[in-house]
Amino acid sequence: RAPRPGRTRDFEARSTSAMLGCCCKCFRGGSGEKPAFELGQLDYPLVRLDRNGGDVVVESSATGDAVSGSGVAYTSTPIEQDAAYWEVHVESAGRFRVGVCRNLDDEAMRHEIGDENASWALRSEDAGAVEGDVIGVAFGQAELPNLSFFLNGELLEHGQVNRIRGEVFPAVSVAQDAKLRCVFDEANFEHAPPRTHSALRVTQNII
Repeated sequence: RAPRPGRTRDFEARSTSAMLGCCCKCFRGGSGEKPAFELGQLDYPLVRLDRNGGDVVVESSATGDAVSGSGVAYTSTPIEQDAAYWEVHVESAGRFRVGVCRNLDDEAMRHEIGDENASWALRSEDAGAVEGDVIGVAFGQAELPNLSFFLNGELLEHGQVNRIRGEVFPAVSVAQDAKLRCVFDEANFEHAPPRTHSALRVTQNII
């Protein structure tokens, strides 16, 4: 005998409620536990300059990674999102380069980035940056140019790199008393990212 329409709707409502209750417990880690995450609010790990040459000093803090010494430092976080942005704050003027690189060996990390084969960079002499200036770096996978630079929020036309293919990482090199602070947390940005760009993120797998 076919069930009455009203009883069918009641059963469906109770079943849906039970399923939602189960899902909520899964997301919350069980009754009384702190949520593992909330929908729409992922807690991204901080991007750090965690690969550096032997003569480079990297000091990490809540406001970014301060880099001094001599050689190359770059992140272990590749640029995988469509359009990423980060900033480099000049704390002490000297010779430096700012840009992106591929995985580098120990010998390459003793020198400078910007050979246009395994790394691409803006040189300090081309940037014209002095102590207190902020260099913004914008990398777009599907945009031309792929790599652009900004000085105190203004686009540097001469520093653009049209095409960079393959996996790359944010990188800097320092020499001659230069000290830079690399900022990847948007809360500490001095300038808004260009259109379509956002702070560099560590890829998250929540499955």
